[in-house]
Amino acid sequence: MTREVELRSFQDSRPRSSSTELSGSAELVRQRLDLHLRRQTSCGEDVAASDIPIHSLERADLALRLRTSIPGDEDPSCQLQPCGLANSEAERRLQQDGPNELTPPEVESVVYKFLRTAFTGLLNNLLWLCVSAQVILYFVYPGQKEMVTPVILSSVILATAMLQLYTELKAQSSMEALRSLQVGESVQVTRTDSGQRSDLSISPEELVTGDIIFLEAGCRIPADVRILHCSNLEVDNSALTGETIPDMRTSKAEPATIVSTEARCLAFSGTLILKGSATCIVYATGDRTFLGQIANTMRRGPPKSSLEIQIQHFVHTIALVAVGITGCVLLCDLLAPKLRTASEVLENCTTALFSQVPEGLLPTVTLSLMIASKRMSRLQVVVKKLDAIESLGCVSTFCSDKTGTLTTGVMEVREVLVPAGTEVLQVNAKELQGQGAAGIQALAKAGLLNNKAQVLSGPRDATCDVFGSPTEVAIFKAGAAMLGLSLRDAAQEQACFEIPFNSENKWMLTVHRRSDQEFPCNVIIKGAPEKILHVCNACINFDAQLRELMTRGLRVIGLASRKLTAEEVPDTFEGVSLSDCNFPVSGFDLLGFFAIEDPPRDGVMEAVLKCKDAGVKVVMVTGDHPTTARAIAKRVSILPQPKQAAAELDFQVLQGCDLDSHLPEEDFDELSASSKAFWQEAVQHTRVFARVSPLHKRIIVQAYQCFGQAGLGDIVAMTGDGVNDAPALKQAEVGIAMGIRGTSVAQDAADIILLDDNFSSAIDGMEQGRLAGENLQKSIMYTLCSKLPQVVPALMEVFGIPLALAAVQVLLIDIGTDIWTAVAFAAQKPEVSLMNRPPRHPQRDWMVGREILAFSYCYIGVLQCCFCWLMYFMLTPGIGRMVKEYEPVSDYGHQDRVVERTGMTVYYWTLVLGQVAAALSSTTKSQPLFGDGGYGLPNHLLNVTVVLELILSLAVMHVEWTRKSFEMELLPAWSLIIPCIALIGILAIDECRKRFGPKQFLRR
Repeated sequence: MTREVELRSFQDSRPRSSSTELSGSAELVRQRLDLHLRRQTSCGEDVAASDIPIHSLERADLALRLRTSIPGDEDPSCQLQPCGLANSEAERRLQQDGPNELTPPEVESVVYKFLRTAFTGLLNNLLWLCVSAQVILYFVYPGQKEMVTPVILSSVILATAMLQLYTELKAQSSMEALRSLQVGESVQVTRTDSGQRSDLSISPEELVTGDIIFLEAGCRIPADVRILHCSNLEVDNSALTGETIPDMRTSKAEPATIVSTEARCLAFSGTLILKGSATCIVYATGDRTFLGQIANTMRRGPPKSSLEIQIQHFVHTIALVAVGITGCVLLCDLLAPKLRTASEVLENCTTALFSQVPEGLLPTVTLSLMIASKRMSRLQVVVKKLDAIESLGCVSTFCSDKTGTLTTGVMEVREVLVPAGTEVLQVNAKELQGQGAAGIQALAKAGLLNNKAQVLSGPRDATCDVFGSPTEVAIFKAGAAMLGLSLRDAAQEQACFEIPFNSENKWMLTVHRRSDQEFPCNVIIKGAPEKILHVCNACINFDAQLRELMTRGLRVIGLASRKLTAEEVPDTFEGVSLSDCNFPVSGFDLLGFFAIEDPPRDGVMEAVLKCKDAGVKVVMVTGDHPTTARAIAKRVSILPQPKQAAAELDFQVLQGCDLDSHLPEEDFDELSASSKAFWQEAVQHTRVFARVSPLHKRIIVQAYQCFGQAGLGDIVAMTGDGVNDAPALKQAEVGIAMGIRGTSVAQDAADIILLDDNFSSAIDGMEQGRLAGENLQKSIMYTLCSKLPQVVPALMEVFGIPLALAAVQVLLIDIGTDIWTAVAFAAQKPEVSLMNRPPRHPQRDWMVGREILAFSYCYIGVLQCCFCWLMYFMLTPGIGRMVKEYEPVSDYGHQDRVVERTGMTVYYWTLVLGQVAAALSSTTKSQPLFGDGGYGLPNHLLNVTVVLELILSLAVMHVEWTRKSFEMELLPAWSLIIPCIALIGILAIDECRKRFGPKQFLRR
């Protein structure tokens, strides 16, 4: 299973599964409908007739609501009498409401999308400006300029645009998949014409609200419909829910307290009928359907990641620097004592602008994150979105499930509680091996009957094992042991009816046939203690024993049963909740409780303490009982020692019911002042949210994003494994899905997958995320070091000094050599512990701030300039004469060209050596490289790229055709050796800075 997840997750380049993305969006819409219903019912006001849910209306009220004709009970299937809309009314509604189809999104052509991607954006605009200027110069100076620079730069821009285009096309494919769910075949509908029945076959697009349609097995449902009559109807909702189990449907009206997506008398557009037939009435078409609401959520683009925010800020900063420097060069050109031609001014300004634009930024970032992703995979952390690596390092709040993430997920029954007369019998489960009181035997039997665990035999039936949810497996194994049965013999007959467990109800109900004419059926309910005790007859008080077990961190599951008399057994069992069952669901007899241990994983407490040292809040978000959750939270150090004030202690552990009266429908701005104050307290003090539903999870994430860090907002990571966790995973900056027990919907919604489902792995991944951000910062810091010496030649040319560095040589440094050295920083080991400082907030602590710019431009850049110009004047024969004569470029003779190119080559080679020194200096911010306590040179990839950078530079200078293309001349040996002074000098100066300078410089 783990290997399958790993292979699937590493295929980041493949389009995401459209069906799982639809399921995640459908769950978000379902939770919003659920929240709206909760808020509506919590107000306690009378609901207007027009607001009564469609699934709770009987036939007569349904006909009034939809303004159509529906026969009574004498024609339940609508096959005999005239019914439905009149043809004229149907035409009017079609004109008014439009066709039954989803509004297609505004889809750009691939060509236009590519052009928009390649030719818009601040960075692209600057790069294309450089390309255009270089092309103009090529024609202004025929035979003197090469097309190498514009060709290479254009290739880099277009290749980056192709990568971005591919990413956008993946998102577009999801919308196309959603539209493909709409029906294409004709639909059988009945209408009236002059009072007579008219049976028609029309295209799905012509359906309108109030139409009565007939569906059978194999049909895809063309609109949202209310079922009027059905026979053994089963539908496949997997496209919307992610669950492959067929859903039974009925024509019986449901209570108004049930959210519409859970109502079994409704069926939704795009789903498939697997079995049976149905007569339905259309109540929503086109964009008003459930599928249409999903489409609206999918049209909204994802929010910007923290890395995108950082890169955007960096690009704007560099753009201001580039434009400012270009403006200075232009001003110097205009104020120069000797008049310069327009072409010379253009060349100077172009070189200045070109030297400041980070041409290799996007490839460097992408390749660096790919290396970090590969490293994280060795820690059982699979990265689906490269941006998430840096975001994980910025996380300030980590919301985690309890079961299977903080705990092992391998559960075992430790204690059994059963009523024994007026006493409570509490027994260690290991002591019960096929013996015990009748009450214990009854509890064990019920635990086997009300159970979804499955027994699968091994090879040759020699062995067998139990598969299912950890809780059910633990109860099944304990029940078998208590009855003295083998696992294979413990397998029980199937229930004749069941209401499955869900995270809202927190109970499961099954009905079983009995060979007893007086009591032919037995109903068994299993679930949370408070849910079970609520439906039981009065019994002895278990509170003290239950509290003691939960305080020990044990999960307690109760069971109760009720025998049905022959009169109480319906012809067909129906119901989805205790309020709408057509058989008695009260007066149960309590059978007892299983106390199940799910111990914390090894290393979780250490990981939580590491988070606290790193300034990261760890918050447990669980559906378990608050007492159990509190006990586990204390064992893994999530809950601090009780030294806070009483008000703070009140907020340490909150339950879902505490949140219900403070839930926002859309965002937190609409809440009252008291509700906002509640969430501010919760965000600051709460460390355990217990008895929460998936709806609560998403809103908890939103609360931290809204109120965290004094209103600036936390960067939140959220774990999840189920279909209904998908909205919370998408809401968080970093969604983390489980690789072993996670559903495909959760994994598709997540940014990161934990292959071992272990919280400690996520924290190790967080540390790697911080390292990736740190290394990316060092990579950019190194890249910027050469920008000042690249632009100064354009300024100096104004004062009569020949151009010391051509644009094509700038490109050779930035794309040919620096980019690979910059990427090698991704393999850098941490200089100091990264988990002993608070996380960097992307909107407050910029990756490229004043300190980084000062280091690159005002420190290393200045040193490089000094050495480059020193070598330029020392090692370029004839350069003094050219400076003195101060001739225009257009008047240069052959010898002047040779001198100019020689000076360029010396300057270029010195700058390459200076960049080698910058690369080594940038590996640490404060720790010396050499001597006692030195960091050394442990990054072998960086060492190799530095050597290759030198080899490539020498090769370009010594191969004839490359030398010509890059405007260089062959240098004597001493002109290659003496510039090594720059390498040694810069390293020596920076070593002194690290040993004797301020230690806080560049710390962040």
